[in-house]
Amino acid sequence: MPNVSRKSIHTVLDQAAKTLIAAGGPDGRASRADVTRKLKELTGTERALVDTFFRYIDHRDAAPGASITKSDVASALKEAKAKLVNAYDLDGNGLSAAERAKMGKVGQLAAQIAELHKTPTHAAKLAAHVLVSPKWTPEALPPVAADQLSRSARTSFEARARRAADNDLLDPPIARKLTARGEQFTIVAQFMHDSFAIELYNANGRKVGTGDGWGTPAEPITWN
Repeated sequence: MPNVSRKSIHTVLDQAAKTLIAAGGPDGRASRADVTRKLKELTGTERALVDTFFRYIDHRDAAPGASITKSDVASALKEAKAKLVNAYDLDGNGLSAAERAKMGKVGQLAAQIAELHKTPTHAAKLAAHVLVSPKWTPEALPPVAADQLSRSARTSFEARARRAADNDLLDPPIARKLTARGEQFTIVAQFMHDSFAIELYNANGRKVGTGDGWGTPAEPITWN
């Protein structure tokens, strides 16, 4: 398993801090109730990290259980980067699996998210979900004309168009642009009344993922 850079983990912690600040009101203070409401918008490891980071900040406070301020978050963020992340990167070449295993919960959760998001393709697969949740929304990403597709993407698009012409249950295919971590991707997707198929192509025109799913709202895309 490759190492995870400090910078990528710091970026995840930065986002967790922004989420906590956003949970508060105009006065810049976030209570436990504010954070609880915000957590309902999150899922999985991201939700666990924001919750755990809030508890970490609250524990540092002289009066645990009180609201946290922007300055509380900023101070805790600086400490977390130094003591919960950097201190475990003993050789300075990123955090190995063994080093991450020794980290506290905040660091481990942030590292898990950084590991998942570290490649543009992973990020693109996650971002593609906007097309199918909370309902099928083909216009959520900007369109790509068929004649602008790579050869492989266009071949698939045209084949799907032919199948749609012969099958009333199939919608015409769509092609959409997606930028993830600074790289360009193209999506070719096709919807039925209760399912969908999706393909992801990188900037070189190579297919880097195929996925499918069911239902509206859709289940997470199952990537093959």
